Amino acid sequence: FDFEQVEVLRGPQGTLFGRNTIGGVINVRRSRPTKDFGVKAEATLGNYGREEFNAVLNVGDGDTFGLKVWGFDRSTDGYYDNVTLGTDAGANNNTNFGATLLLEPTPDLEILITAEKTKLGGDPPVSSISDGTDLICILLGAVIPEQCNRNLEDDLYTVFSNFLGDIDYTEDAFSGEINYSFGDLTLTSVTAFRDSDERQTQDFDATSIPFFQTDRSQQYQQFSQELRLAGEVSEGISGVIGLYYFDNEYQLDSTTVLPSGASSSNGTDHNTESLAFFGDFDFELSDRLRLSVGARYSKDEKAYRRFVLNGIDLSNEDSWKEFTPRVSLDYRFNDDVMGYASYARGYRSGGFNGRGITTTSVQTSFAPETVDSFEVGAKTSFLDGAGIFNVAAFYSEYKDKQEEVVQATPPGSPNPQETVTKNAAGATIKGLEADLRMELAEGFTLSSSLGLLDADYDSFFVDLNLNGTQDAGEDASTRTMRRTPDVTFSVAADYRTPLTNSTELALNARLANSSSYQTTIVPAPGNFGANDPRGIHPSTTDVSAAATVNFDLGESSRAYLRVFGRNLLNEKGVSSALPVAGLFTFAGAIAPRQYGVTLGFEY
Repeated sequence: FDFEQVEVLRGPQGTLFGRNTIGGVINVRRSRPTKDFGVKAEATLGNYGREEFNAVLNVGDGDTFGLKVWGFDRSTDGYYDNVTLGTDAGANNNTNFGATLLLEPTPDLEILITAEKTKLGGDPPVSSISDGTDLICILLGAVIPEQCNRNLEDDLYTVFSNFLGDIDYTEDAFSGEINYSFGDLTLTSVTAFRDSDERQTQDFDATSIPFFQTDRSQQYQQFSQELRLAGEVSEGISGVIGLYYFDNEYQLDSTTVLPSGASSSNGTDHNTESLAFFGDFDFELSDRLRLSVGARYSKDEKAYRRFVLNGIDLSNEDSWKEFTPRVSLDYRFNDDVMGYASYARGYRSGGFNGRGITTTSVQTSFAPETVDSFEVGAKTSFLDGAGIFNVAAFYSEYKDKQEEVVQATPPGSPNPQETVTKNAAGATIKGLEADLRMELAEGFTLSSSLGLLDADYDSFFVDLNLNGTQDAGEDASTRTMRRTPDVTFSVAADYRTPLTNSTELALNARLANSSSYQTTIVPAPGNFGANDPRGIHPSTTDVSAAATVNFDLGESSRAYLRVFGRNLLNEKGVSSALPVAGLFTFAGAIAPRQYGVTLGFEY
């Protein structure tokens, strides 16, 4: 409702702005204060008790001062039916409000200050998909027969939890951005702070009997400071250099209630401090050829303290540093065709097992993960700009890939196994993506995209017996990487036509298809080299559509009425699943068919 732009950057990032990332960036920017009076608002009502209200108010003097105030509130009753408690489940509410102040005292100076608050609530439902391989069904299947060995489609929307659970999350955020221009250069400072408190209670076993319930509280604080100097250095050379500092801390307290009724508690106090220098420069080698070179130096320091079972109080600290370069070359064959090739190295820092339960896992850190990413592609336009076609092929090689593994615990530990993060794998991910957009006639636009993906582990060692060597039955490299569908495809149509001199009809329809993919890395019962099949997100075809009537009210004001539907084919199935140490297995469900109506206006 209040977006200015959404930018998607694939592959390692960190030479242009912000923190380093290994897989990519989705950069969402809100609209800026307009410095003039304006207001827009909308209300949406839909099935499953959906109620949504949005509003943005702008005021200002039209020159040097602007203030934008916004509010957002959304709630739903949830699409699960809890038959144990006789109520709907999966309710959630999301409230966000804040303000942005824009000051431009001189043409060369701009100051943006934002304050906002977010509140989330509801209950976290899970579906029972335990079967005869899980302890809860082996021991108690006769007590809860209808809650074991269920199908992974319609059954998912009936849940049995003996209590709803609760989510209570509050976050305060503040940021300030200063841009000062001198000559061809701009100096930018971005300061940001976030502080959140969260508590979540949940019935993880997803059955009507008390088996495994949790109560987790977490406090989180984050501060970041970024300085950038960007612009044209000389004729044909432009770029950015920057400094980035990041500090965060969280405290986690967790209590688990076991089948016997006994409870166990543990806690974590974790701190991260990061410092990075980065730069990226473009060199115009000719009118058509451009070379871009960038690099980042990152240093991360982490420390934490862990309170675990039996009164164990442990601490650990470690640090890592990495140099990550980037280089790309693009060539404009003409005004409509540009080809490019690029290479970038990505880095994800090491860390600790913040929920480890043994001395070994708490006092052992895992190392950084790196990736070498290559991409070649072309961006084209045709039919005098009425058509756009882009294509890219990419290849990424991961080393020391961080993966969650289930391993045995040393003799005398309170639990026989635990889940920890290790540098257990190497992997290769390659693929091709293409997108097409064409204006076929006045008011009629067609767009489409295709993604082909091939993701495989090159190695994946799980040290089940903790002897430090790969023995028979400890090779997990044949497992499927999570969330890597082989094929994704979409096609969308947008049609706009006048109804009267002051009204317009807009019709939108979209079909998106994804092949099946895995959501869990846990091995299948009796087959260590394969993922548990209950974690498969099925192949789905999502058909969505909307019809909007826009009303021109004159004097820069308009209103609109929209009816919409999502997942119109009512595709159902597992959205994600997790088998828990052979004890039980739970899942979340794909959102079923949703529809509603929206009324809005803008002045």
